[in-house]
Amino acid sequence: MMRTLGRPQAAAWGARTRGRCRACVVRVAAAGLLASGAAGAGAAPASLAGDPAALKQLVDAVSLDLMSEATLEACEDIGAPAFESMRDAWAAWREQHQLAALRTIVMSLTQVSRRSISWGDITDPMRERVLNDPAPGAACAALARDWQASSLDIGAMFPLAKATAQAVVREQIAPAPTLPPVLAARVQAPVLLPTQIEALAAQHQGGWERLPDEAAERQLGWVVLKGRVKRWSRDPDRYSLVVDQGGRVSQAQAYLGFDAEPWVRREIVVRGLVTSLDRRSLTLAKAALVADASGLTPSPLPQQALRRKEVLLQRVMRAPGAGLPEKDLAAVVIHGQGDYSNGSSWRENVRFLLKDGSFYARTEMPPDQLDVIASRRLEPQAWGRWRSEGKGYAMQAQDTEGRPEGDWQAQPHHAVQPWPANTRLEGHFSRSSFYGNPALGGVSSTRAIQFTKEGRFECSAHSLGTSGGMAAMNGAVIAASSRADGRGSSSVAGGTVSGAGGTAGASSRTTRDDGASRRGRYQLGGYVLTLDYDDGHQERLLSFPVYGDAKTVFVGSGSLVRSDR
Repeated sequence: MMRTLGRPQAAAWGARTRGRCRACVVRVAAAGLLASGAAGAGAAPASLAGDPAALKQLVDAVSLDLMSEATLEACEDIGAPAFESMRDAWAAWREQHQLAALRTIVMSLTQVSRRSISWGDITDPMRERVLNDPAPGAACAALARDWQASSLDIGAMFPLAKATAQAVVREQIAPAPTLPPVLAARVQAPVLLPTQIEALAAQHQGGWERLPDEAAERQLGWVVLKGRVKRWSRDPDRYSLVVDQGGRVSQAQAYLGFDAEPWVRREIVVRGLVTSLDRRSLTLAKAALVADASGLTPSPLPQQALRRKEVLLQRVMRAPGAGLPEKDLAAVVIHGQGDYSNGSSWRENVRFLLKDGSFYARTEMPPDQLDVIASRRLEPQAWGRWRSEGKGYAMQAQDTEGRPEGDWQAQPHHAVQPWPANTRLEGHFSRSSFYGNPALGGVSSTRAIQFTKEGRFECSAHSLGTSGGMAAMNGAVIAASSRADGRGSSSVAGGTVSGAGGTAGASSRTTRDDGASRRGRYQLGGYVLTLDYDDGHQERLLSFPVYGDAKTVFVGSGSLVRSDR
């Protein structure tokens, strides 16, 4: 287990979470990488590259890096006032301890050994701890201080990590990080921002899909770009440049073709060749870092407006009963229709209509938890105007600045009624969908809840994926299924492949948990379904009878229909 960090005010680094995460990663990464990577390469037992304890320290250091980035992202998503100082402190801490290089080497080891590591087992719990902290702003500020303190000294915590990484590279078990060249000479050129990519594409008839380097140089020459480095894919890590200003980000991005790990979340200037270009993105090849930017001038191309980042649901929610007052709610309305664009499913749109003539469209919580003031400020595009029209409604949407967008449109929604206090249901309620098509294969799924008059419930989910008719015509039949209910969960996968040499088949089965996270007691009242699970956690979901009876009920994000099994 990782040693304690010595800063109790940093809530996100809880000992219980560290222990759970560390066990899964070290077991797979240190032992697994050693078995498939270091030992397989013939490393001497005395070498750090072949020492499980040394490899464990290397993986631990990288695990701490991933954990720290997860907390940083959570602090950004929660809108912590200290985020910008956190970001700068995190970047400086990573640079001081050369964590980018260590991370790149460990990621290379996973590819060499062909070991799949679920890094989410580390990052997800850390993120949730920050988001669920009763005072996340204070926790985020404390973390910023931690990255500047000796309590997070990687050399002291994991003294063998750097030497082990060097040994892994020296013995050619994994390659050394490959970084772009640096242009030390003064560069004189206009500098583009990602917000100008759309205008650049328009200047060149929409751009081009793919050009060789030589053709790209003839087409546009060497281009200089400035932006903040972000990850756009984690498997493997890939990077792009964006403009990031608080709660807004550029709609277009520049994809980087090099390892930009040392500059993640930092602003850099690069020069390269544009090998692909459209209004939303460009790809940069043969990139080099620009060290002396004193000769650069701003590009005269017009800039595209920044878009609002998606707002975390917690930021527009309040405690139960502290949100939208009942006296301000005119109605909850719903409309559903079939979606057959990629299979078959039922889509529903729910809106809260307020008595002041406004409506709210992001109805992912009961109305008594909607923080109206915060939502209007952070996500004005989720709001609009409504009015009665005949026997129905007309509505007008808003843009990201809260301005009316488009014309008034008649809406087919109908109003629903709240549940009477302490309502009891009985029966099995479910909804099924299919994504894909019979020829190419797809996934069918069903989610359901069983209610009893005694106040108990049990959630269940079933899915089946198949490879489709075209694969079967070529001799391949592959399927995977999973189920989860109050008794536990399991998954099965298997298939057969036929050819000239005969037919080969394989199958696997996985069983896990006891189902306590899917059963418990329920309570209905108003527009709320409260589920208290046997494992101790609670959910509070938007709910109502869709048609005024107990045959179709809305739960959380969609309606379920009563069925006899």
